[in-house]
Amino acid sequence: MKRMKSFLFPAIILAGAAAIALSGRTAATDAEYLYPGEPEVVAATFASAWCSSCKILIPRLSKVIPDFADQPVKFVELDFTFGKRGAIEEEAEAEGLGGLYPRFKGATGFTLLVDRDTGEIIDTLTINHSAAAMRAAIDQAIAVAARADDGPGVAE
Repeated sequence: MKRMKSFLFPAIILAGAAAIALSGRTAATDAEYLYPGEPEVVAATFASAWCSSCKILIPRLSKVIPDFADQPVKFVELDFTFGKRGAIEEEAEAEGLGGLYPRFKGATGFTLLVDRDTGEIIDTLTINHSAAAMRAAIDQAIAVAARADDGPGVAE
């Protein structure tokens, strides 16, 4: 019995520590991308488990994401929690964010709304945005990216 307690106690402590480390981390950007075409906007959240701003931003953003399931916007999260910078850089590159990654790597607590075709930042979401303001900013980013796709001569 004593041997079992000496094994069980550390196991419980480790499980508890893992749960605490991951608690409050909702995968806001794990929403399935349902739009049939290529996204016009990538909403890239730079996050980590230790980021206090992320604990506000991510749950707020997760309430907004379902509203865009059929829109040309893809939500991705670049999670710096475990320091896998090489893997994060590859993910950023795959999402068309390779040019922005070096500028923002390691910084957390914000979401960049990026025109997928040009790589330009259209807007940045932070904890200062309400859910309604996030929706409006994402709608605006989609409209800006769509106008850019229409080519030159289109009034902005």
